[in-house]
Amino acid sequence: MTTTIPTLDESIERMKQEIIEDIKEGRVPADCPSFSALHDYVDANCYGGFCEDDEIQALTNHFGGLDKDEGMPDALIGYLNDAQNSIDLWIKEGGIQQLA
Repeated sequence: MTTTIPTLDESIERMKQEIIEDIKEGRVPADCPSFSALHDYVDANCYGGFCEDDEIQALTNHFGGLDKDEGMPDALIGYLNDAQNSIDLWIKEGGIQQLA
């Protein structure tokens, strides 16, 4: 099975939807103030499918594979950081309240 590589915008949208689901299911409070605060309730690093083996492997390969020390490629780390920073800004600008 081939995993389609999501664009950054697609990953961000998936993350938003998963956060909203967690709020609706009571895992995360609707007044959560930031991305980092999500970690008080869930492993927020997993939003966007980033803890799914197929998804992270496809992204790792897409961004050049593991480095010599078996670490994530720098471009993938940048991608993940960009996604998380976007979600942090979205939360701080009231995005959760607009969708929840």
